[in-house]
Amino acid sequence: MRSLYAAALPAAFRWNAVLNALYRRLTERGKPHTVALVACARKLLVFANTVVARGTPWTERPAEA
Repeated sequence: MRSLYAAALPAAFRWNAVLNALYRRLTERGKPHTVALVACARKLLVFANTVVARGTPWTERPAEA
């Protein structure tokens, strides 16, 4: 779990537009930093499971507003 949390930190702030949008949306609704970051870590896990299940490479889509 620690590794997933550590991976979500830079992904949510810099590298992944979808996670960045999720983090911003949650913090704007008043969620604490840690709660929003754990939600991003969970979403990152969902992304990884989808890639493995489909057997296809990761393709990033633009973040929805």
